[in-house]
Amino acid sequence: MPADRTTRKTLRFTAKEWESIETKLAGRDFSSVTRALLLDTPIPEPKTPVRREVIRKRMTEAEAEQVRQLAWIGNNLNQIARAVNQGAGALQVMGALVSLERETRKIAAHVG
Repeated sequence: MPADRTTRKTLRFTAKEWESIETKLAGRDFSSVTRALLLDTPIPEPKTPVRREVIRKRMTEAEAEQVRQLAWIGNNLNQIARAVNQGAGALQVMGALVSLERETRKIAAHVG
């Protein structure tokens, strides 16, 4: 927000009104659209960032669990890379990699 925009106004809507407004915003920022309409300037293009909460709402519980498991594997992989960079023994690293491979195969079996 530009530094010269210091005045703030509040609007109140019913749930039904806001639902209709959100549909019309189509991903655009409410303040930007309102400002453009009232100041007779071009309405900005919609922003299309992918929000995590939107993705999570579309996932089933099983899919969410798979994402958690993959995150766990990624975390372990980072720990293995750190251990290798710090000079960990090959046997220790191989054991960790075998464990990760097993977990990855379990997840893949559930997905496919």
